[in-house]
Amino acid sequence: MLTWSHPAALWLLAAVPLVWLALPVSRTTFNRRQRWLQAVVRSLLLAALAAAIARPAISSASSRQSIVYAVDVSHSISSAAIEAAARTIDNLNASLQPAHASVVAFGRSTAVLENTSALRRLAQLDPAAPAGAVVDRAGTDLEMAINAARAELVPGYVPRLVLFSDGRATAGSTEAALAGLIAARVPLSVEPLAVRSLGDTWIDSLELPDRAAAGAAFTAAIGVGSQRGGRAVVELRADDRVIASGTVDLATGTTAVTLNAVLDSAGAHVLRASVTAAGDALAGNNSLARGMWADAPTEVLYVESTPASARYLSSALTKSGFKVTVRPPAALPATERELDPFDLVVLSDVPRASLSAPAMSALTGWVERGGGGLLVAGGAAIFGEGGYRNSPIERLTPVTFERRDEPEVALILVLDRSWSMAGTSMDLCKAAAQAAVDVMTDEQSLGVLTFNDQFAWDIPLRNVGQNRDDIRQKIAAIEPGGHTLIFPAVEQAYLALHTAKARAKHVLLLSDGRSYPDDYEGLVSKMVAARITVSTIAVGPSADPDLLRNIAKWGKGRSYQVSDAKELPQIFVKEAKNAATPAFDEKPITAVVKTPAFLGGLDLTRMPPLKGRTATVLKDTALEVVATEDGDPLLAFWPIGLGRTAVFASDVKDRWAADWVTWRGYGPFFSAVARALERRRPAAATLDVTPGPVHGDARMVGVSLEARDEAGRRRDLLRPTVRVRAGVAPEQDVALRQVAPGRYEAAVLTDAREPLAISLPAGDPKAARGIASRIVLPDPAAEYRFRAADEDGLRALAAATGGAWRPGPEALASGGADRRSERHPLWPALLTAALALWLLDILFRRVRVFEPDAGPADGHSS
Repeated sequence: MLTWSHPAALWLLAAVPLVWLALPVSRTTFNRRQRWLQAVVRSLLLAALAAAIARPAISSASSRQSIVYAVDVSHSISSAAIEAAARTIDNLNASLQPAHASVVAFGRSTAVLENTSALRRLAQLDPAAPAGAVVDRAGTDLEMAINAARAELVPGYVPRLVLFSDGRATAGSTEAALAGLIAARVPLSVEPLAVRSLGDTWIDSLELPDRAAAGAAFTAAIGVGSQRGGRAVVELRADDRVIASGTVDLATGTTAVTLNAVLDSAGAHVLRASVTAAGDALAGNNSLARGMWADAPTEVLYVESTPASARYLSSALTKSGFKVTVRPPAALPATERELDPFDLVVLSDVPRASLSAPAMSALTGWVERGGGGLLVAGGAAIFGEGGYRNSPIERLTPVTFERRDEPEVALILVLDRSWSMAGTSMDLCKAAAQAAVDVMTDEQSLGVLTFNDQFAWDIPLRNVGQNRDDIRQKIAAIEPGGHTLIFPAVEQAYLALHTAKARAKHVLLLSDGRSYPDDYEGLVSKMVAARITVSTIAVGPSADPDLLRNIAKWGKGRSYQVSDAKELPQIFVKEAKNAATPAFDEKPITAVVKTPAFLGGLDLTRMPPLKGRTATVLKDTALEVVATEDGDPLLAFWPIGLGRTAVFASDVKDRWAADWVTWRGYGPFFSAVARALERRRPAAATLDVTPGPVHGDARMVGVSLEARDEAGRRRDLLRPTVRVRAGVAPEQDVALRQVAPGRYEAAVLTDAREPLAISLPAGDPKAARGIASRIVLPDPAAEYRFRAADEDGLRALAAATGGAWRPGPEALASGGADRRSERHPLWPALLTAALALWLLDILFRRVRVFEPDAGPADGHSS
């Protein structure tokens, strides 16, 4: 088939008729036949020149093969594998008899070898021999190898590329070379090569989180490669300081090692994993370094009503990288400005009465307008009368502080009526008891048991309903007398409540004197086991405060000590209301995880039971993360305004969470909660660096910068610069250009052999938050990490191009569909013909070929 590369040049043939038009008017003495001959020669000359300029070619089908073998001779490939590749090439050539065959050896560079004998000689060279004698063997550039092999193919022949390699590239972009093969329809067949076996051990990989908080534990996943079993010590260093280490048993292949470590300071760090094993063959591949960024720690304000118990949560959060400030409730900031340095506030069992109105108002504004996080941890102090019910705190949180139902209640008042209570104290005590009756509902039960050195049931346990007036009268009839003996009266209260049918059973004990010792702890423990709670009131200086305080502690109730009996009515009313709607359930509680994703995938299968919880009701739009087996919320979360809040209905200390504070998951659990709640401060500037593939000793590194203001809005029309330093070379500033709203980019050409540090200029206010520095580190020992051949990657190369895996002669043989068009250009012959015609034309203008006529034929002189 004839084709023309530049068919427009054929318009030059229009000049041929001009030769014949000029023939009648030409002034020559040649006869007519010679002039016709000259016109024919000139026409042919012009036609040959026009055709040559149009560059014609004749295409014909060809099945001749051009096979190029690309053989990996880098240091990671064993000599035996290279010699086996040479034998395979000889066998393939002998079977296929290709019209053209070539061998390309490659490592970091390539070389075309004369034959397989040269390949065998290369296999016998010492790997430590100076690089560059034939091929630089200190790396593997598959892109360069494939492109070099493709360039050796003869145009017009059926192409075949066969790659012998372990598939472990240390430079170049294999994807780019693959795209070229696919576009040119060149199949690449692959033959995997075995790696060198030295009995070596090396660091194969180091995977780190992109960023972590300073002081927070993070996980480093280290792959240790070994060609033999044994024991090894693995260390992780940060800026040349060991931050984690471990001894591992190595198996042949890659052993995964996980180390937990902490970075002490914020900023960019160089982390290096290293391995030490006895009998190690090479030392150069025993370490691998990566760059990592550490954020400034999250600021937590921890407000705890019981300072002695603050150590549990404070220590757990501190170990997880939070900066914790512990304060009593009275020290909660009263303005949003004072709260602004913090990212999370934790209120642990803090009574509402301990929080001033300005403090609650500031906390509300800080959460809703400032985006702060709030965690309210449970306890008896935050429920019921004097708790968070109908408070600004309740409005912020995902729960209401109430019960789902109104339980049946049985309350027994155990009152001291000894001589010491005579007078005003007795009158106020009876008034307080009557006030307690007034706040109880008709369905609830009340009993009044008085004691001196004897006990008496003034009012046996009965329903309040129709007995309310009678109860009030009998309380008014109580008279003092005798000495103080507490134990029998408390025991009678236990016996009465033990068989009573009520969901909530409570005893309120009041005394102003001292009693004989007895097994109070044993008795109250039996009461607690029967789900009976006990609160105590010590009246006046003669009371036994230690005994009464212990009874309340053992009885899971509240202890009061009053010096003025006028305080009694308020206390009795509070206890009656709390008994009517108990603030908490003190019993073993099994936590059930409802939303595992909220906790970051923590393993919560071994959560110990809790010993109690504050009663709460989930709001309609809140997220229930953890619940009890009965369906009551334990951990609930929701966003409000710009902030986030959560309530943990149990406590975080050694009362209800006594088994949790010793559980290994205690710290990770509350750290995950804190991370979910902490304030999301928009990063003013965040650097991102994308290293490109290595080409020779250079590579292009992409740098991007995200810039935002304090409100998180993107900042446009800036002229940012970054400071770039490669190795020990002087620093240089590189300007970035805007490519999208708030995004700026630049490309930096760097020496791939040197560590690269890219940072925002020192003192730049844009670096106040976010990632201000990145480090890119070279891996000079990449070729000496003797991983097994990447068979999956090599198979993918063959499949993408239509090549064969471990090709035999049949797979490489040409088929009917493989015939290629072979082009034969005609312009050299046409140009030669034009030159010959030009010489002939000169000859015909100087030599007369035919005899002239008798006289000038046309009457013209020459």
